[in-house]
Amino acid sequence: MFTFPVQATELFAERARQFRAWGVPAHVIARASERIDDVWGRGRSGWVPVWASEARHAESAKEWARAAACWGAARFPCLATSDRHDAYQRQLECFRHASACLPVTFRRYAVEVPYRGEPTSVVAHVYRRPRAVSDQLLLLCGGVDTWKIELHRIALAISLCTGLTVAAVDMPGTGESRVPLAADSDLVLAGAARRLAERTGCVRTAMLGLSFGGHWAAKLALTGRVDAAIEVGGPVGANGSAVDVLGLPGGMAGIIGNALGLDQLPHRAESNRFSQEFSLRRQGLLNSIGRCPLLAINGSNDPYIPLRDTTALGDRPEAVVWLVADAGHCAAERLPRVLPAAVGWLLAELSPRSVRRQLAARALRSALGAAVTGPRQVASAA
Repeated sequence: MFTFPVQATELFAERARQFRAWGVPAHVIARASERIDDVWGRGRSGWVPVWASEARHAESAKEWARAAACWGAARFPCLATSDRHDAYQRQLECFRHASACLPVTFRRYAVEVPYRGEPTSVVAHVYRRPRAVSDQLLLLCGGVDTWKIELHRIALAISLCTGLTVAAVDMPGTGESRVPLAADSDLVLAGAARRLAERTGCVRTAMLGLSFGGHWAAKLALTGRVDAAIEVGGPVGANGSAVDVLGLPGGMAGIIGNALGLDQLPHRAESNRFSQEFSLRRQGLLNSIGRCPLLAINGSNDPYIPLRDTTALGDRPEAVVWLVADAGHCAAERLPRVLPAAVGWLLAELSPRSVRRQLAARALRSALGAAVTGPRQVASAA
């Protein structure tokens, strides 16, 4: 693990919306941004000490969910320092308290899956609505800096509204994962989906992946290892190369480098190798025969992921593309409106009746109106 150049003002400018989505109140974010001037320092104006003071304040009031969210901000953007490791352990502990009062049955499972000839442990937070009769499991995964606890609100809402069993996990290279991020990390996630389905008595599996998690959702769908998938803002390398790591803003090169298990910022050769290895085009998956339904979603103005990474999936007969107008990475500005419709699409695709699936998909897409377009509409407008 290593630290890297990044300014606190840059992180707050890019991530304030993200922190609010995790459950950090806006006034707490504003207060922290005024006090912090050093991302890696341990003094009074350092990132971890300031966020830790906010988290402890929430702990003293026994506001465990808010405390967990603040500890999540403290360990951000990666576990590159010992104080961030400590913050992450506090986040896990606070979340344990918060999960005791949820309106769903919550379980923390650790399952062993095979990976490169050895077993590795995957820890999942599993949400199940009381008296739900669904036999369908939804694997939920975020990206390099949004982990399973930060996905708590989404997991809870989906479980309550749909009755699906939702299992939130960390992407390899993040959180409690025991292995670094690699091009074959799909083996870990596919194995986790299979083991968790067995553990929870589910028959069908689906995946919802956000940001880098969308890469894995697309890959599991294209290889037929889930029954349906939604990928939101995933880098799939449609043009033969994934994102240019070194060209990403907000310290992303360092965040991804830590997930990859590097001990310093990647050099140009390492960045190029990463870009090629993670391309689903180079892996031959974008030209293969379709395996299961896939919904690809992203904002039309994503500054991180090329538009082609989303629109190229629309060339496949089993895939649907929703491009959200005037939105950025993962369509975050409009995700509260788009995600419920996407989950409705998923439920329709998991339905055994094809006519019902088609009608539901059309109705959900129409309900979003002009805010969402398809790849052909974007191409013609360009």
